[in-house]
Amino acid sequence: MIERRSVVAAAVALVGCPLVAGCGFRPVYGRGGAAASTDVRAALAAVRIQPLSDRTGMRLGQVLREKLQTAGVRSSFELQVRLSQQTQELGVRRDSTTSRANLVFAADIALFENGERVFVDAVQSIVSYNILDDQYATVASQADAVDRALVQVGEEIRTRLAIYFDRRLRPRTAAR
Repeated sequence: MIERRSVVAAAVALVGCPLVAGCGFRPVYGRGGAAASTDVRAALAAVRIQPLSDRTGMRLGQVLREKLQTAGVRSSFELQVRLSQQTQELGVRRDSTTSRANLVFAADIALFENGERVFVDAVQSIVSYNILDDQYATVASQADAVDRALVQVGEEIRTRLAIYFDRRLRPRTAAR
């Protein structure tokens, strides 16, 4: 027997899809998406990432180079990233020690073209990790959380830049 929840979900999908398609929504990824466009990929590859300070910044720079610069292209854009990190202690045991923490990374990004700032945005990633009794396990857990957060920040920066370049490169369509 068909569940009521399945029928409602199908009805919402049937009504919602044409509405979303009619409003100009385009997926970022997939066939026909902003990130799939050859022009957007070429523009992303032309972004030079300014060096970031400290070890975490260098790791984010590496993530960004892997996600943006797939081929050796002459840089016509320059990306400036300011990265900040904060640890929030969450779980507190009876002996007043913490057992869980959130690692919050925030990145302020600015894209420059010929020295002129053309795009500004901010991204954030929050990941959790366990604080264990074994110090090595805690250090490994925290290092894994840093890696996950940097990948998330890098992917979000790439997505925001892809949307910016898609809007910039796509011809304006007449209003309906």
